[in-house]
Amino acid sequence: MRRKTSESLLKMIFQYVSDAILILDEQGMIVEANPSIEMLTGYCTKELIHKVKLSSICQGMDKCADFTVCTNCFTNLGSISSFEIRLLHRNGQIFSAAASTTRLQEHMGGLLVVVLRDMSEHNKEEQKQLQKKMANYMIQAQEEERKRVSRELHDGVGQSIYSMIVGLNIIGQMELKDELKEHFQMVQDMAVQALNEVRYIAVDLRPSSLDDWGLLPALRSFIKQFERTYGIVTTLSVVGKERRYKSAVETALYRICQEAMVNAAKYANIDKLQIYFEEQDQQLHLVVTDFGRGFNIEKIEIQGTGLGLYGMRERAELIGGTLDITSNFGHGTTIRVNVPLSKQEETTYDHPCFNS
Repeated sequence: MRRKTSESLLKMIFQYVSDAILILDEQGMIVEANPSIEMLTGYCTKELIHKVKLSSICQGMDKCADFTVCTNCFTNLGSISSFEIRLLHRNGQIFSAAASTTRLQEHMGGLLVVVLRDMSEHNKEEQKQLQKKMANYMIQAQEEERKRVSRELHDGVGQSIYSMIVGLNIIGQMELKDELKEHFQMVQDMAVQALNEVRYIAVDLRPSSLDDWGLLPALRSFIKQFERTYGIVTTLSVVGKERRYKSAVETALYRICQEAMVNAAKYANIDKLQIYFEEQDQQLHLVVTDFGRGFNIEKIEIQGTGLGLYGMRERAELIGGTLDITSNFGHGTTIRVNVPLSKQEETTYDHPCFNS
């Protein structure tokens, strides 16, 4: 009675377990299969049992060349705890599955039990995480290069031009003919202009205030430059205590805000802009609102390539956040970024080479 109960339980497990189970004879012929094989391969059990060898749908193991050419097929071996196998689906597609095998004892027929689990979704998620990590690394590399060039301009070229200005100023104070003095003054003015341009480019590449003081001081500095450049009155409202955040978060929010402001200046035909920043309940909220002409968010390429908006959204997603855009003709555009601080450690990837 107890034995019948155990057999009944085993049959029920075999029938309903989510992993596909195949039982092969010594020639690799499938002699038994549970219903989950249909979900995995598209073949029903009737099409497989005593009709198909596993080798007809097996496309080899992923990490062993010997196996992929079937010189040492796993079906001829004993038990293997875990490996990855590629299988041919009934629809013609090749997919990966996690597999393990167990060789039954001789008195049980020496049959081979193969357990298969679909890896497609797992692989897709791994690929997605890998792409996300690589995108993070690329952005970090880009920001590091911007920082290096910015410092080189500021400390190298900028200091050299400044020394030239000091030298020209000393010469200009000497007893010189008026014509020569005027020439020196003209050269000095050109040197001052060159120095201002170098500083502007250095700040535009990567403001040192972002690294030294953080997001909000860097934004305030950029707003002053933005107002001078475009003549657009910009207000920044901050709710909550100001503090530093993870470097990747500060950089992403700074670049998003910078892109949103410049886009508004280029396309919205505005004279004022509002920026709102708040930390509440472990959430960062950044809102950039213009009061310009607005646009159709379904056809953003009309006003440009659309890559700017795509880049902003990608930056937000890379730090675990979201970016929403609302826009109406004649009523302006609002860009909202929400970043959950609790996800920072999960969603940002710091390359060790960039944190030394």
